[in-house]
Amino acid sequence: MAEMRAPSRIALAGFGAGAFGSTLSSGVVPLLFLFYLTEFAKVPPALAGVLLAIPKLADLLLDPWIGRRSDNAARAAGSRSHLIAFSAFSLPFILVLLFVPTWAFPLPIRIFVLGSILILQSLLLTVFTVAHTAIASDMCDGMEHRSTLMSSRALGQTIAGLLVTVLAPQIVAHFSEFHGGYLVAALVLAAGAFVALGVCWLVVRRVPMRTGIERERPPSLPKALRATLRNKAFYGVALVLLLLGTSSTALLSALPYANKHLLKAGPESLSLLLTPIFVALLAGVAVAPWVARRVAPARILGGALFLALVGVVCLTAGPRTLTPMVAGAVLFGVACGGLTVVITTLAMETATQSSAQGESLGLYLGVLFSAEKFGQSLGGIVVGIGLGWVGTLGAAPDASSLQRLALLWLAAPASVLVLALVIVALLAPRLRAL
Repeated sequence: MAEMRAPSRIALAGFGAGAFGSTLSSGVVPLLFLFYLTEFAKVPPALAGVLLAIPKLADLLLDPWIGRRSDNAARAAGSRSHLIAFSAFSLPFILVLLFVPTWAFPLPIRIFVLGSILILQSLLLTVFTVAHTAIASDMCDGMEHRSTLMSSRALGQTIAGLLVTVLAPQIVAHFSEFHGGYLVAALVLAAGAFVALGVCWLVVRRVPMRTGIERERPPSLPKALRATLRNKAFYGVALVLLLLGTSSTALLSALPYANKHLLKAGPESLSLLLTPIFVALLAGVAVAPWVARRVAPARILGGALFLALVGVVCLTAGPRTLTPMVAGAVLFGVACGGLTVVITTLAMETATQSSAQGESLGLYLGVLFSAEKFGQSLGGIVVGIGLGWVGTLGAAPDASSLQRLALLWLAAPASVLVLALVIVALLAPRLRAL
């Protein structure tokens, strides 16, 4: 393929709008949904953590198939933009369904309904994310140009995450008399997601499919998956992404409980704790392409993971005053912003190299985002099970329960980051070959 020119500013803005919209439609789940399940849907904490994990188990089974089928659908249509148009309607609608009151149903039916909606949301998000990420390879060529699009993607995700962080708790607090305010928050976020996803489609609707086209007689899915295992660099990067998702989701899932019981604050104060993380994420995303052109990938990954670990320790184990907690949030945010861009770019690079040899790019991306979402579910599982170990957190929890909650808030995200550092050390020789 002849090298294409760099993506235009309009293309970058539209591509980022897609990530913005998808995050608006899904970002409230890792942030507040565990708390919503236990406090308003009246689901026991350990069961709520398992409920959040069920969609990710479906992802493990179906995401590679969805990724490959999305390539086939895009090939039949001539473009991946049709899948983005479908997502503009489906993702906001599913978000609203998720927060429709279900407390009138018995617990088993409640769990079945919420679990089914979560599974559907997760699978539809895979359809969009695979099509949206893969279309970056249709829009431009070369790792440098793709990293620019991945930076735009990360900026869209981060800005949306910041808006969700700021708006959702405030809306919940303001409309608390109406189903806890959660349904109103879902309606507001869904409206914004619909507009942003529509803008993305308008920009990319004429981008033809150029990459990820399989051979005329493609192998069966199990055989195609086995063939991808040869790409060890890709799977190593995907594992780091899984661990990063586990750590960040564990930190954010435990935060509402720490805010209420350790910091003795109301829901609106979550914005004060989370805003520095997402503002710092923007900074990390902005500088990541510049750093990636000057520093080896293994050093970026290792350095950013270590910085994230320091941030977690400062935020969760330092003095519970504004300055050290904000400092920890900033360190964690900057590190995660850089990691988001670098990990996605490296995964795209290793996957595109294989797709150039006749393998499905959508299949690789299905595996990648299955790992990402499974990591996010693991964070929820850890916190959900950990809350059962913590004990009852009522109006006046005892001292031992508070101590266990503080330990959970620190150990859950920090231990996973340590494991990710070990993986990066083992992965370094393969990254040097990129």
